[in-house]
Amino acid sequence: MARKIETRWKISTTLTALTPLHVGSIGGDVDTDLALAVNGRGHYYLPGTSLAGALRGWMAQSRDLDQVRDYWGDHDSEHRGASFILVEDAEITLGKGQRIEIREGVGIDRYTGAAAEGFKYNRAILPKGVSIPLEITLDCQKSHDPAELWQVLQALEQGDIRIGAAKTRGLGKVQLTDIQIHRQDLNSADGLFEALLDQVSPQDWNQLRQAAPYLPPARLNFTLGWEPRDPVMVKTEGDGLAVDILPLVSQVDAGVRFVIPGSSIKGVLRAHAERIVRTVCHLEIDSETKFNQQLQVPLVEILFGSAEKNEPQPNSKKPESQGKIGALAVDDCYATLEMTASNWAAVENTPKAINGTFTQFEKTLATALGGRDKPFQTLQPAMHVAIDRWTGGAADSMLYSVLEPIGVSWESIGLFLDVDRLCKYHPKIVKPAIALLLLVLRDFAHRKIPIGYGTNRGMGTVKVTEMVAQGTGLNGLDELDGEKTITPNLDSLDDSLLNDLTQEWQKWVDAQKEAT
Repeated sequence: MARKIETRWKISTTLTALTPLHVGSIGGDVDTDLALAVNGRGHYYLPGTSLAGALRGWMAQSRDLDQVRDYWGDHDSEHRGASFILVEDAEITLGKGQRIEIREGVGIDRYTGAAAEGFKYNRAILPKGVSIPLEITLDCQKSHDPAELWQVLQALEQGDIRIGAAKTRGLGKVQLTDIQIHRQDLNSADGLFEALLDQVSPQDWNQLRQAAPYLPPARLNFTLGWEPRDPVMVKTEGDGLAVDILPLVSQVDAGVRFVIPGSSIKGVLRAHAERIVRTVCHLEIDSETKFNQQLQVPLVEILFGSAEKNEPQPNSKKPESQGKIGALAVDDCYATLEMTASNWAAVENTPKAINGTFTQFEKTLATALGGRDKPFQTLQPAMHVAIDRWTGGAADSMLYSVLEPIGVSWESIGLFLDVDRLCKYHPKIVKPAIALLLLVLRDFAHRKIPIGYGTNRGMGTVKVTEMVAQGTGLNGLDELDGEKTITPNLDSLDDSLLNDLTQEWQKWVDAQKEAT
C-alpha cells in the first residue's frame, strides 16, 4: 500500500563551490588515485546520496534523532520506512576556463620527518566557483511547513554545510543561491491539476525563512593575517622547462593564483599539536612505530580527526569503523596575485635560452605578472645544488632550480572549530581542546611553525600580523563570544578565561599521565 501524501514541496536551487571540492567514485583511473565521480553519460556529477548524506548529517547534529527520522526515514522501523526527502543527482558542467585540478597529498613520518611509506596520493578536484544544480523533493503526510528543512537550506546559505571528501582540509564549502520553492497540494483535485499542469506559483522564500529562524551552531573561527618572512610556497607535482620546481596554482574566478592547500596548513598544525601532547604526556614513538599509529595521539585525534582503523570489536564479526572527522577545519589560502591560466601555462612551458640563461623565461614571467619591469623581484629562480662529500664539488644530477615567491602577498588563513560537534560528542574535553588549539596558534604566531615546501632549507617562515577570533553560541565560554583580537602571547584574553582553560588543560594532562 502506497503512503498517503498530502503536500509535496519542490525545491530548485544552485550550490556554488566557495572552495574546490571532491566527490569520488569507485575505481578511479590510471592517472589519479582519487578520481571524481562520473555518471553513465561520462559527465562529472555529485550523487544524490552524497548530497543527502551531508544534509542528513547536519540535521542529525543539530536535531533530535526522531525528528531526523521523520524526514529521512528509518529502515529499522515499519512506522517510518523510506525517506520522505528525495535528492536528485547533480550533473556538473564546467564553466568557461574551468578545469579539473590535481592535488597531491603526502603523510609525513613523525619519526623521520620524511614522507611516510605508502602514504602519498593524488586527488582530482572540481575547481572553486563551479556551480552545482540542487533538486530536492519533500513529501509530507500532513499539510504543514517543514521548518526543519528550511533551516537546512539556511545553513547552506550560510556555508555551514560542506559536501564531499576532505571537508576539514580546505575542500567542500558551498553556498546556496537562486532558490525557488513550489508547494503542491495533492489532497484536492484543483491542487492535483495545478501540479500536473505545472501551474503552481512559487513560494516567498523570505517568508518561509522568517517563519523558521536559523540559529547557527556553536563555532569558534580564527582569521590569521600573515606575511612571509622567507619564500612560502607549496610545489606543484610537475616540473617546468626553465625552472624545475614551481609553486602550486589553483583556479579563482577567471584566472589562477598561488595556493597553500588547507590540507598542508592543517598538517603542520596537527604535527605541532602532536608534539605538544607527546611532550606534556610523556608519549614516545620510535622507528618501529607505524605511521597510522603515530597519528593516534589523544585529544589531537578529536581536534584534527582520526584515520580509519577497522579494528574488530568484541563479540562482533564485522569490524567497526574507527575513523572520525575532526572538529577543526582549515581552508585553502590564496595569494593576492592574479594571473591568467594561459599566461601561467606559458611560464611552465618556456625553456631556457640557448646559452642557458633565463632571458626568455623572464619576459614570459613578466607578461604573466601583468607586465612588471622586474619580475624576478616577485618570483625568483633560485639554484640549489647538493655537494658531493668526497670531491667537494657538485654532486652528479643534484642540481635543481626553484621559482621562489619572494614578493607575493597572501590572503588570511581561516580556521573553523566546530564547538557544537565537540559539545555533542566530547563534552568533557571541549576546554582542553580549545586550550591545545590556542597553544598551537601561539607557537604559530611566534614563528615556530613554518608552512609549505622546503621548511628545512630556509623557506616557509611566516609572521602573523593579526589574529582575530569570532565566537558564536559558546555556552560556558562567553568570553570568546563575538569578535576578539588575540595577541601572540594570548594575554589579550580575559584572565578568568585563561585560568579556566589552563586548569582544564592541566586536569586533562594529569588524567592522561595516570592512564599511561
